[in-house]
Amino acid sequence: MILAREQINRYLRHIIIPEISGPGQKKLLESSVLVCGESVNAAAPAIYYLAASGIGCINCHFETAEGFDRLSASIRDLNSDVSIALAGGKDSELRIFLGRPEFIIKKSDSITEDFVPSIIALHNGWQGGIEVFKDLATASLFLAALSAGQQPSDGCLEDNLIKNGIFSNCLSGALCAMEAIKLLLAIGETANDLLYFNLLSMDFIKARQEDLARTIAELGTLKPEDCREIGLEGGKVLIVGTGGLGSPAAYALASAGIGTIGLVDYDTVEISNLNRQILHAASRIGMPKAESAAIFLKSINPQLTVNTYNTHLNKDNVFDIIAGYDVVIAAVDNFPARFLLNDACFFAGKPMIDAGVIRFDGTCMTILTPKGHCYRCALPNIPAAGSTPSCAESGVLGPLPGIMGFIQSAEAVKLLTGRGNLLHDRIIYFDGLYTHFHTITLSRQNDCRLCGVNPTIHELQEYEFVCPDAANEE
Repeated sequence: MILAREQINRYLRHIIIPEISGPGQKKLLESSVLVCGESVNAAAPAIYYLAASGIGCINCHFETAEGFDRLSASIRDLNSDVSIALAGGKDSELRIFLGRPEFIIKKSDSITEDFVPSIIALHNGWQGGIEVFKDLATASLFLAALSAGQQPSDGCLEDNLIKNGIFSNCLSGALCAMEAIKLLLAIGETANDLLYFNLLSMDFIKARQEDLARTIAELGTLKPEDCREIGLEGGKVLIVGTGGLGSPAAYALASAGIGTIGLVDYDTVEISNLNRQILHAASRIGMPKAESAAIFLKSINPQLTVNTYNTHLNKDNVFDIIAGYDVVIAAVDNFPARFLLNDACFFAGKPMIDAGVIRFDGTCMTILTPKGHCYRCALPNIPAAGSTPSCAESGVLGPLPGIMGFIQSAEAVKLLTGRGNLLHDRIIYFDGLYTHFHTITLSRQNDCRLCGVNPTIHELQEYEFVCPDAANEE
């Protein structure tokens, strides 16, 4: 046996994925990565997902190391297999550079000197981009284009820029962790072209070589919405499920200064959760997940109000629970819970942001009935038990729910602030193995039994939970 029993339990969702399995997980545990970030907080999302996934040695370099002791203690509690330290990382197999364009330009010499495969992730307001570099020539061309396309600052308020950039920074960090795993294990296809994204418009574009300079110039340009104050102090978001999807959604919202987060989860923390559920820790195994998540969230935002609901959501309590919130995030891993939330939000007039993950693939959509489709428009009926695999059966790569959960958090903020284009008429589908985002158009269906022209569903129904053990296990 190449892994200890506790490690098998910890990384079970990875081990059952054929592309990774036991040997791949062992390789990750033996790998060393350097993370170079603008600040500890800016690099934290990437570091959490690298550590949760089992990257054995994480060397760190920051412009300022303030907050590193707290982060390193949290990482060791999340995964005792991992070593993390402030170090040069000369022997690292892979380097990751995260920051705003001016920071990446500043680190150009560090990227090109004694070159090893590197991941560069940029964020600038609501925009971001990531690319994997396997040779010095390609990295040098990119850095030259970035330097040439850099725009001077237009006097944007720094605090507002940082808060607006939390969501692009978090998404970039989770994408870095996914690309690092694929690169270290030589699976799938890494982002060998710049993947540009704008979370306000929800556009995800692979920049071809001939479009690189224009895309970099776009990334380097601040827009008015990048600098506007978010003003989330009065916002109230309910997150149903504090697992793989709920963890990143809550993390980003708390970091951005949301006023109130409600957490619904009836499960307790287990070691098998810790390869992807970054709000939890080994020291809190056995604790109710909602309470464990609240402890983490309050540690990063002491002003945050956290309401916990250690309960199983059902038709008798769902209206009372969702009543006091502006937005509902569905972060669950079973169809009965999704259908119950969809129907309850429809009848209560609440917007719902749904995401799902399995293996390397994820989806996200925002439901704004009666303005657009509901969940039943995409999937009219609950699939029969056993007809679709769950992540407990097929596995899920740890950073994947982080990517989709961070997208959910960005959608929630756009709903609360009335800015940007929402996913209310489309579904984002992410193929993580090949780093492709696809947009699928979806419209309200006239024959939908809930929101259609002649609805037949007029009240909540109770659904049998066919997979209760995986209910909040994204």
